[in-house]
Amino acid sequence: MSSYTTCNIHNDAREMKQLKHLGNMANTAGIFCIVLSCFFIPLSTALMGTMATLALVFWLLSGDILLLPRLMKKNASVSLALALFLLLIIGITYSPAPLNDALAFLKKYRELAYFAMVISLFKDNEGAAKLAENSFVTGCIILLFISYGIFFSIIPSERFGHSAVYHITHSLFMAVLAFWCLQRMFASRQYFYLWLALFLLTTVNLFYIAPGRTGMLVYIALIFLTLLQRLSWKKSLAATFLLALVIGVTFNTSRNFSSRVNEAVDEMKGYQAESSRTSLGMRFDWWRNSIDLIKQKPIFGHGTGSFGTVQENLIKGSDTQTTDNPHNEYLLISVQTGLVGLFVFITLLSAQFISSFKIQPPRRYLLQGVVVAVAIGSLMNSFVYDSHPGHFYAIVSAILAVPSIKTNSLLSRFECRSTRLSALPL
Repeated sequence: MSSYTTCNIHNDAREMKQLKHLGNMANTAGIFCIVLSCFFIPLSTALMGTMATLALVFWLLSGDILLLPRLMKKNASVSLALALFLLLIIGITYSPAPLNDALAFLKKYRELAYFAMVISLFKDNEGAAKLAENSFVTGCIILLFISYGIFFSIIPSERFGHSAVYHITHSLFMAVLAFWCLQRMFASRQYFYLWLALFLLTTVNLFYIAPGRTGMLVYIALIFLTLLQRLSWKKSLAATFLLALVIGVTFNTSRNFSSRVNEAVDEMKGYQAESSRTSLGMRFDWWRNSIDLIKQKPIFGHGTGSFGTVQENLIKGSDTQTTDNPHNEYLLISVQTGLVGLFVFITLLSAQFISSFKIQPPRRYLLQGVVVAVAIGSLMNSFVYDSHPGHFYAIVSAILAVPSIKTNSLLSRFECRSTRLSALPL
């Protein structure tokens, strides 16, 4: 072998080593951005979105995207999320909405691609996944104390009332935080009373301060889910009876809770098609519109971002309010991508729930809780389309799906750091 050939081999090896090093750095930076994005999910739309976008850039630079076909083959949830995103991309080609509006709608669903990104970046790095989970929980706790600070006039109130985010978003994250606290009460004897205190503070905030009915419904579902996960059938029945009793007491002692429930009942009783201007009344109109629109194009729908345009044509001459989405994710996806898209979305949720049984507790229970929260919340709101819930669903569920078996990861520093953090109460 000539010296020239030997020199070329050494140069190629050095270049490959440098590329691998750069890929490792990009991978580490991507994980760091996801950890920060998790922290901002309950707090800031801009910072949450910025960190997630940077993570996407680092993922592309790391070269891990080249492993996407293998990841899709191995993980059904990744394939289904990308399949739904692909349907929305194709939907732009036949949407009657202006191109800018259709692209804006597609951008709101970019979280479906984040699911693959997070799974790819974290790989088998359970330590980094735990760090990201703790980051999300920390953000939720800060949101809780911001709400109390505003309630007690320690922090000035802004446009969202007793929160830094919209009341529906706030109530969702309070329900999720209560669920996390309850799960950690079961898992940690050392910090049991700390998590109990946070659970009670979160529950009081949700039912006595925050006005979001969606969060209240999600809270009840998640508490019931926890009882089924953690207790035997006999104990679950007894605990369910106790839960019903507590809800009854809360209804009679919380004006916030009872008034929101009574409002919902009155809105349903007083509903008049096309003329109701209540929160539920308008939703009922939009859901009726959605069903009519699905009947028009049941297979592949009207296209991405089409709801506002086709609904406006449908309701001409009526008093129904216009909207860009029906506040129901199942119906919104169906109008845009038809029953094909609806089938993919429901299959995605089902696949995540089923695959959770392959994951060791407590992350098994947490992943099931995320899926249940999104599935129920999407009945009253477009949770995948909405920014905060959409990022929460895609990123947090992907983090919880990271395999529990640790390997010789390139991100060992994250494993070491998260091992130290696991000793903390978060």
